[in-house]
Amino acid sequence: MKKTQVLVLLIFAVIILSCNSGKAPADVVILGGTIYTVNDKQPTVEAVVIIGDKIEFSGSEKEAREWIGGSTRVIDLQGKTMTPGFIEGHGHLMGVGYNELDLDLLNAASFEEIVESVRIAVSKAKPGQWILGRGWHQDKWSSKPSDMVKGFPSHTLGNL
Repeated sequence: MKKTQVLVLLIFAVIILSCNSGKAPADVVILGGTIYTVNDKQPTVEAVVIIGDKIEFSGSEKEAREWIGGSTRVIDLQGKTMTPGFIEGHGHLMGVGYNELDLDLLNAASFEEIVESVRIAVSKAKPGQWILGRGWHQDKWSSKPSDMVKGFPSHTLGNL
């Protein structure tokens, strides 16, 4: 009888161990749509597994389901597409692009420096050509004109 009990316990242990893939349950599993990656060898996958703030697995939905535990949040894309991306809370993307085309005043340390940068740009410009600049931040200047209006330089050249 003892041999039977040991055998039953052994079989039970094998069954339990075979059901447990040895993987920690995921915090989030995303599936049910087309998921694009940044991996040239695997440009799309069926599912993504996330633990903490790290993607642990990307691949088939079948394999991803092995990571689902009792507290796993499962997100069904319902046929929608998921793409890699970034979260940008505040941006002036067009402005950054234009900054590459315009007079870059980002590192100007004073209003006088801006005026000098514009003077140099005017000397190189064709007649009638607009001089556009951006990027200065008056609160970062080492010195400020005395005739500023609400913290901004006025259209006069102040003490220049």
